[in-house]
Amino acid sequence: MMRNALILATLLVTSAAAAADVEHSFQSVVARGAVKRVVIDIPSGSFTIRNGDATKLSLAAIVSRDYDGEKERVWAQKVVNDTSIEFYVSGSEAIVRRKFGKNAQTFRAQKFSGIDLRLDLPPGVDVEFETTAGEVDLSGNFGDVDIDLRAGEIDLVMPRALVRELSASCRLGEVRADLGTEVITKEGVFPGRTKFFNASGKSNVYVHTTAGEVRIRLTQ
Repeated sequence: MMRNALILATLLVTSAAAAADVEHSFQSVVARGAVKRVVIDIPSGSFTIRNGDATKLSLAAIVSRDYDGEKERVWAQKVVNDTSIEFYVSGSEAIVRRKFGKNAQTFRAQKFSGIDLRLDLPPGVDVEFETTAGEVDLSGNFGDVDIDLRAGEIDLVMPRALVRELSASCRLGEVRADLGTEVITKEGVFPGRTKFFNASGKSNVYVHTTAGEVRIRLTQ
């Protein structure tokens, strides 16, 4: 029952992607340079984060939206065709952000397009999300990780030896953490915070969703 209620709650912010009928797919690659931190500055969507080439930042994405009638379909296709995602690199930081062309400048065009994004990032970089809602699937070797959603689901897999401090929580929902030595499950309203500390680790991991599910697995 809890899982069904949470899924229903998050449908309000993810329905555009789920019901989409027109799409625009694209890819982008930039040199890593001095980048040590990547910030995903996209309000909502579905995000998959993995390790890739140590010298590059890569993305593959689909922008999509639904429509009502042939006239709106033509308009919707123009909107998604003029919506993309770019890397903005400044020194040691790279920001992943939306980019809008002339056909996607209105509030309606920008607000209701769904985004499905895959990022391949160098091992060891810090990852921070400036995201309100959606689904985050992060697995690999990363530095500090900061994910704080209002609604959605988070799946995180990292090597146990790499993590120095882990804090995982939600206000309404479920947190399940497989720490390698034990599995801790907390659910309900204000179920509390799950913590892990390893003095020899390097990465500080903060994961939270106000309403939704958090699933953590620390591998050997």
